[in-house]
Amino acid sequence: MSMSFDYTILRDGDTITVAPEGDIAVETVPVLREVLRNVVENHENGRIDVDMRAVTFLDSSGIGVLVAAQRAASAHGTRLMLREPGPVIRMVLQIANLENVLVAEEAADGTPG
Repeated sequence: MSMSFDYTILRDGDTITVAPEGDIAVETVPVLREVLRNVVENHENGRIDVDMRAVTFLDSSGIGVLVAAQRAASAHGTRLMLREPGPVIRMVLQIANLENVLVAEEAADGTPG
C-alpha cells in the first residue's frame, strides 16, 4: 500500500508555513523530517507554522518528527507550532498528551495565539 504525501512551503515575512498533505506515517516521515530540518536550519528566529488542515493521518513516527522539529526550532530561537489540525489529527495529539504542546490555538478574531 503506498501512502500519498506532498507538501508546500510558503514564506510571509518572518513566518514560514509548511503545509503537509496526506498521511504522515512511517513510510512518509523521512520526507517530512528532511523538509522540517531544512526549514528550521535556514530560519533563525521568527515562526514556523505547520498547517495540518490537509493531513489525513498521523502516527507515532510522525508525532516524533514534529516534536523533534519543535525542539530543533526552539534551539534556533524559532517557534514551531501546528495550525488547524482536523478532528482526527487533534484526537491523536490529545491521546499523546501533546495537543497543548504542539498546537497553536487561533484567537477568536483569527489572529495566531
